[in-house]
Amino acid sequence: MALAPLIYYGAVQLAPAGRAATVSSGFHQLGKVALLKIESAQDGFSESDDVFNQRLAEADRSLAVAGAAAHTAADQRDYTRLVTYLHAVKQDHLLMQTAIDPSQQPDHEQTNSARQSAESAFQ
Repeated sequence: MALAPLIYYGAVQLAPAGRAATVSSGFHQLGKVALLKIESAQDGFSESDDVFNQRLAEADRSLAVAGAAAHTAADQRDYTRLVTYLHAVKQDHLLMQTAIDPSQQPDHEQTNSARQSAESAFQ
């Protein structure tokens, strides 16, 4: 019985995959903030370019902070979802700006699927 704690501690140390599969709480909170900032930038499509660019800069800053806190493999996976979502928002905005016909809206399917993926990670 005296060896049980030692064996348990050794087993925990030999199983880093269990720790790597768990999203850290600090990253999770920062990721939620980044997700809200990216959603705010996406909602700023209809606003002026100054408002959209300001929201985009805030999203970039919060994403950088969340990226610095991503330490485990699970953190990196969810961080990649956020980066994909932000990239899709930027791409949609560029497509809207370059559209020849202003009444023609770009296809938001890619952005919406990236948003759903990011939201599912931070619920």
